Amino acid sequence: MLPKSEKDRHAIEKAARLRGTCWGEEYERMISGMLYSPLAPELIQGREKARRLIAEFNAPPRPDIPFSKTVANREATLQQLFGHADDGVYIEAPLFIDYGCNTSVGKSFYANFK
Repeated sequence: MLPKSEKDRHAIEKAARLRGTCWGEEYERMISGMLYSPLAPELIQGREKARRLIAEFNAPPRPDIPFSKTVANREATLQQLFGHADDGVYIEAPLFIDYGCNTSVGKSFYANFK
């Protein structure tokens, strides 16, 4: 275990409450702002999981499915991707994110794209 400052302990405690974290020593280093290896197996797995969910989220709407169903599917995907997401989250596609598990959004969150 690494020696941790109060700030590091707070970041780690907060991350421990999030779902889907790719936990391990390198993850703890990453969220603490320390140098870490992005090639650590847990971080590679975390990015791969995020890429699969991002592909689902960014899939174009299908004309044979009501857009409301596409919106519901995207919200469900964000629930799996983000460490915390309240109900009513709407993000315009496309979305690009590294891990997702470190992201928290509140109720009725909306994000546009540029």
